[in-house]
Amino acid sequence: MPWSELLAFLNGGFQELLETDFQQIRYGDVGVAVGLGLFVGGVLAFTLVRLVAARKRHTRQHSGHVVDPSHRKRLWVRGLHTAPKFLLAAALMLLIFSVADPFLTATEEVSGYVESRVRIDLVDTSGSMAWEFPETNKSKAEVARDAHLAFLEMRREKNDRVSLWLFSTYPYMVDDFVMDDELYYFQVWDAPYVMTQRLDKAMVVPRDKVRIIPAEGDTNIIRPLQDIVAYFDRDEATMGRGANQNRAVLIITDAAVDEFPDAEFAELNRRNIVPYLIYINTSDARSASFLHPTVPQLVAQIQEYGGDYFDVTDEDSLLRAYEAIDEREAVRMELKHRALKVPIYSRFLLLAMGFLVVGIPLGFVSELLWGTNP
Repeated sequence: MPWSELLAFLNGGFQELLETDFQQIRYGDVGVAVGLGLFVGGVLAFTLVRLVAARKRHTRQHSGHVVDPSHRKRLWVRGLHTAPKFLLAAALMLLIFSVADPFLTATEEVSGYVESRVRIDLVDTSGSMAWEFPETNKSKAEVARDAHLAFLEMRREKNDRVSLWLFSTYPYMVDDFVMDDELYYFQVWDAPYVMTQRLDKAMVVPRDKVRIIPAEGDTNIIRPLQDIVAYFDRDEATMGRGANQNRAVLIITDAAVDEFPDAEFAELNRRNIVPYLIYINTSDARSASFLHPTVPQLVAQIQEYGGDYFDVTDEDSLLRAYEAIDEREAVRMELKHRALKVPIYSRFLLLAMGFLVVGIPLGFVSELLWGTNP
């Protein structure tokens, strides 16, 4: 960084700090700052006592010689030699202030409308998802998770209003509808791959991605779809929107379900909720027959209910899934944001970092040039 930019940065931080109304500042964690201040004060006191008690460097007691003033450090040299210490002390004080979590209070309320697509992501975490996806050394669950995260990257900044659900024998809602892309991405990334009552040695799923839950491990898709229908109805009533708004359910599964959910898909269709399915396909087309088709019933019949499926073995499938959901009519959503706490620790922290960047190298240089002179 050029010195001109560094000086401009320090000046900007200093001006911002000067313009801060310190009487309005509140502190979120004073105890940590006080403890850190006491620790630093104790270290400084111990250092001063050690310097006073110990013999000074480059001196000999009772030498009988007085250093001539012409050989002593000039005033401006002493100032330059001492300046880094002041910079480090100022940086330390600013760091202690930033540790106290200073913030300003505000009651500003901002509201507006955005065009959003409402979707529930229903992820299969049954025991069958723990088996290996052919020729990958990965479980089907891990392949499915990678595909899901890639899909979310494509949907970033599209104002999706999404809720994450997991299902095995029973359904689990991870969180209510959210519109925060980063938060939702982390929720999907952190969710377990598999929920089962026991872990088989042949399963290739990482142990930390497995939740051992009694009576889990089957693939019952009827229960979660029933709960999702009821959840959509409650959300519609809460948000005050009209009936049959465009919504979607994205199902990520290997389609090894126990029963086909005819009635549940019909209820979704009646409410204009379109089911999309990201199919974790491990079948071999060469072994297909009339009695043993490669495409399961869940996948083959989903189009009858206005939905579609996308095969993860096809490189363009995720893009087509993205485009299919994007073509749905957006729902107008009202957003309200109320700012109650405005953190300002960065004003102290950034200026402290600037002082350290200048003070530490300057301290080394000044010690090399003038540290050994009387």
